[in-house]
Amino acid sequence: MDNKLVSAKLDIVFKKLFAENIDILTEFISDMLDIPMEEIKSIKVLNPDILPESIGEKYYRLDLLLDLGGKFINVEMQVRSEKSFGDRILLYWSKMYSSQLDSGESYKKLCPCIAITIVDFDLFEHEDYHSEFGVWDIEHDNKLTDKMAIHFFELKKVPLNIDKSTRKELWLQFIKADDKEAFDMLENTNVTGIQKGIQAVYKMSADERTRELIRMREKALHDEATLLEEAREEGEAKGMAKGMAKGRAEKEAEIAARMKSLGMSDDEIQKIIGS
Repeated sequence: MDNKLVSAKLDIVFKKLFAENIDILTEFISDMLDIPMEEIKSIKVLNPDILPESIGEKYYRLDLLLDLGGKFINVEMQVRSEKSFGDRILLYWSKMYSSQLDSGESYKKLCPCIAITIVDFDLFEHEDYHSEFGVWDIEHDNKLTDKMAIHFFELKKVPLNIDKSTRKELWLQFIKADDKEAFDMLENTNVTGIQKGIQAVYKMSADERTRELIRMREKALHDEATLLEEAREEGEAKGMAKGMAKGRAEKEAEIAARMKSLGMSDDEIQKIIGS
């Protein structure tokens, strides 16, 4: 088998792995959110489908929406930073929260909603790989509600020499892993969900249809990145040209004012500056 394997860091692999293996998903959620396994009575993936005709579309998202019977969880894998990333995550959380109620229903029926976002880039300036957000009274440190939690896990901040007793770090290393050496190390940690996950990754790596879907997804992500980069470069070029034109106009105005102070007429100034 090729030493290079598919990685759960790619969103299509991430979703396929967890949507098709509820036992692995249950252990993952338990460890990442510190929920005892026995408290997860049921777990249902509300959007399990991966549509092949959509994989090649730019900006197609492959998140997981879960119903834990009293909690709703959205899980997303993101490999690239994007403008207003935090605003988008907050919008997704708000839609998940507000969509629970029909018109006229009591607010008491609202269940906690949790967002888990795993990113493969540096998101915050601190060194911790895990950040949790809620709604707080800043001055008095009071929590407004326990129905909101937004978690970010930054893969690049997970230490190379991980603490094998810290299951969050093991899961994040599993998501990062893309070769046999990394998986061999993780198999020896005796975390059942990760061991099953490794076997699922080996199976996906050997499956021709899955590899084709991955190829299509990688191409779409590459095309998306290229378009965004071209748009950024075009915007920078336009901004530079605009700045240069503004600077030139300001300089000409300054020169004209100095000429006028020396007694030159407007026609004389125009002939010199406009030449």
